Amino acid sequence: MTDRDPVDAAPQPPSALYNLALLQGELLARHRLSLYDCLILGALDAADGRAVPLVRLTAFLRESATRMASHLKSLEAAGLIERHRRDRDHRRVEVTLTAAGRAAFTDAEKAAQDRLRRGPVP
Repeated sequence: MTDRDPVDAAPQPPSALYNLALLQGELLARHRLSLYDCLILGALDAADGRAVPLVRLTAFLRESATRMASHLKSLEAAGLIERHRRDRDHRRVEVTLTAAGRAAFTDAEKAAQDRLRRGPVP
């Protein structure tokens, strides 16, 4: 136990998770994308137009195939990504970013940079 009253303690800077929560709220409100959606779009954007095997995307984001499929389904319905089967191996699913997805990611990335630059002020 301490003799210091927590109210009198020096204020601590907001945690990284607090800042991520603020970012999540802003992305949802302004872009209708979750932080996780943006991570998926960002990984696809980094592929510079090349198709990304679903297995690699799932491994990169360390996500279960079931959860990834759910996210991809909503991103595909929104027209932000396309999923297709590889010509030679129809078992292999690949994902590409659409032009709308690239634009959405660019806007969301800019908003994220602005949010993080402004700091933890809600």
